[in-house]
Amino acid sequence: MGKCYHEHMVRHYFDNAATSWPKAPGLPERVKSYLEEECVNSSRTSGAAASEEEDSILDLRDEVSHFFHSPSSMTVFTPGLTEALNILVAGFLEPGDHVICTTFEHNALMRPLQLHRIQYSLLPASRDGVTEWSTFESLVQANTKALFVNVASNVTGIVCDLEAASECARHHHLPLFLDSAQAAPYVDIDMDALGVTALAFTGHKLFLSMEGLGGIVASPGFLERLRPLIAGGTGSRSLDTNMPDFLPDRFEAGSPNGPALAAFRHALGWCMEEREAMTTRLSALTNSLKEGLERTDGVEIVGGTRGPHAPLWSITCPGRDLAEVSIELTRREGIESRVGYHCAPFAHKVLGATEGTLRFSPGPFTGDDEVDLLVHTLEEVLR
Repeated sequence: MGKCYHEHMVRHYFDNAATSWPKAPGLPERVKSYLEEECVNSSRTSGAAASEEEDSILDLRDEVSHFFHSPSSMTVFTPGLTEALNILVAGFLEPGDHVICTTFEHNALMRPLQLHRIQYSLLPASRDGVTEWSTFESLVQANTKALFVNVASNVTGIVCDLEAASECARHHHLPLFLDSAQAAPYVDIDMDALGVTALAFTGHKLFLSMEGLGGIVASPGFLERLRPLIAGGTGSRSLDTNMPDFLPDRFEAGSPNGPALAAFRHALGWCMEEREAMTTRLSALTNSLKEGLERTDGVEIVGGTRGPHAPLWSITCPGRDLAEVSIELTRREGIESRVGYHCAPFAHKVLGATEGTLRFSPGPFTGDDEVDLLVHTLEEVLR
């Protein structure tokens, strides 16, 4: 792959669930060319470069909406998926409102719910990480306003049953909000077919772009109902001290992140062209890693191993300090992983992984030999 921080040691990266590496081919060069040749502040600067930048961003909004099979929706860009979820919580809900969500939600959702005093009920799940949708009816209250679903757990990698989520939301006329952080573009999400009200996405994970860009995909009618999370300059209606009431300016205060927008458009284009090969490759790596972990003595895979699965696995090693195991993997072979609670507190409780997990998440450029090296080194460390 590339050089590790340790001199003379090759870097073997298994933490793509945190952020992808390497990025999409050509991405560093694209960002460099943007900074050297195209750098403008969209909607502020006048000139040909600014006009081209504005057209490019408009095209990117449409490309994202089409990617999620919702061409009539609008894409609003944010600094990341966390802010996107904060907008959905703070902009749509009121203190005292109630929502239903899965047990596998990230703190990017749970902490905004706490912050804004939103009541919530967690859908029960089995020890193998499967959400029990049959209990949904019993959780609905008079003040229930939405269903939030994390498409793929960042602890187990298990992909949620979106058809079941869609049916529950439709039956009770509830908005359905999706967190696609660990799913897109690996998992195909058809917003229109599922009746998804709004989807939050990030660019720096499986889209293979850089940090600093995420967003919301939703219908203009729904977005117009939301309150902005932050206020500031937009380059429009500058004599008015109120935020503009039109889209997307209503939610995009401050200077746009030009380099991240250019990077994301480049990465999205690469992912669209290579999606079939990329998903096939990731599926093979995910399965190969699972098989290697299953035959390793002293390893227990967290959650079930059947059904749709994102490219990540979490393990525990009873009787061993997972932090020490992770450190040894790095020290011996430059293997980088993630150890801890992964910002998903309720998931660990239902899975019985109350001491945290050690997570491995390959990317599309991970080599078969790297998976073999990981499994072999893990076996050595545990011996």
